This record gives sequence, C-alpha cells and structure tokens, in this order.
Amino acid sequence: MSTPTARPRIFSHMTRTRFLHIEDSLTRGKLRFFIGQFEKGHGANNTAYAFLDADDARVIMSDLSWGKPVDWIDHKGGMDANQVAIARVLKIKTKEERVWIEVQNGPGHELPEGAIKPSGKPFAEISIPLTIFDGRKMGFACLAYLHAWDVRKVAGW
Repeated sequence: MSTPTARPRIFSHMTRTRFLHIEDSLTRGKLRFFIGQFEKGHGANNTAYAFLDADDARVIMSDLSWGKPVDWIDHKGGMDANQVAIARVLKIKTKEERVWIEVQNGPGHELPEGAIKPSGKPFAEISIPLTIFDGRKMGFACLAYLHAWDVRKVAGW
C-alpha cells in the first residue's frame, strides 16, 4: 500500500477565520496556494487552491520580500475528476498597507489552445490580508525554498 505524497509547506499564515498555505508543487514547476475559511470548532467551510509558476514566483516573491508593491493576477485551470473544466485565479495585490492574497475557483471553459478561462461566478472566492511585514516574510520564505530547490536540482540530489 502506498502512502499519499505530502506537500511540504513553505509558508503558512492564519487569522481567526482564514488560512493560507503555500506548498511545494515544484515537480510541476509551481507553488501551490491553498487558502480557506474556517469557523473555530467546526473546521474549514470553504477552500480553494491555485498554482503560481516558479519563474513568476521568483519575481513576485522578490518584490514582496523587499516590500515593493505587487499587482498580479494569474489565470490557470484544469480538469476535475469528472473532466469538467475548473478555472483557478490567483491574485496578489498590495493595497492600503496590506498584501492581499485571493484565490478563486469556479467553472471554466477550455479554449482551443488548452487554456481555461473563467466562465460564470466562482464557487469559491477567498482572500486573506497580510501585513507588509508578513508579506515580506512570505516572500523571503518562498525565495529561500526556491533557491534550495534549484541547488538540489543543479547538484542532482
């Protein structure tokens, strides 16, 4: 019997009602943003996830680590277990002395070139604010992890 592969967590942030985990999905060349809302004593009642390409992450996380403002929207998607298109939107934006991370998951429409375009209202739309300092910590944590991944890859470990 095989054990499910764990996704190492690179960074986590929690508030009283929301959480954000950035996880390793680098075998696919991406970071996974897993976000959710919860009620104390009842667990998560809404979750969503999206992916950020490693090359884009290096630039965005570098800007965040230095406290530079960021305004990034990334549209991706894929097929669920029933082969239904799911759109995944990741937004990272500096606004009013906060870094806002938002993930939307919802129905999608597959374009001829294979991209997934949002189609209709998202069934999950969750955002979480971080202070500028927490945004910097997130940026440095992700950059350090990406650097370690690159070293392992180059060294052939």
